[in-house]
Amino acid sequence: MPETWHRLLAESELAEGAMKGFEIDGREIVVCHSREGWYALDNICSHAYARMCEGRLRGARLICPLHGASFDVRNGSVLGAPANAPLASHSLRIVNGQVEVALAV
Repeated sequence: MPETWHRLLAESELAEGAMKGFEIDGREIVVCHSREGWYALDNICSHAYARMCEGRLRGARLICPLHGASFDVRNGSVLGAPANAPLASHSLRIVNGQVEVALAV
């Protein structure tokens, strides 16, 4: 089945070092613009219900606002406790200055 791409925002709307939450088809996603690039992950922490977009982005590290669990924005892997399950990572592309995301299954 081909990927469905969802246009979320203009590339110029999100500064480097910033992130923003979105809802796509009932799923919460966070788009991160780190110095390493652009990434999209599930927006809900895998440890306890908290929106990752309300946390902090430090380089490639996304830090949960609730208990401080941290994840690698590049692939969703856990970098720090108390989380032990990764965040789902989603495909992201920039087309004509527009940031688009395709949800992972």
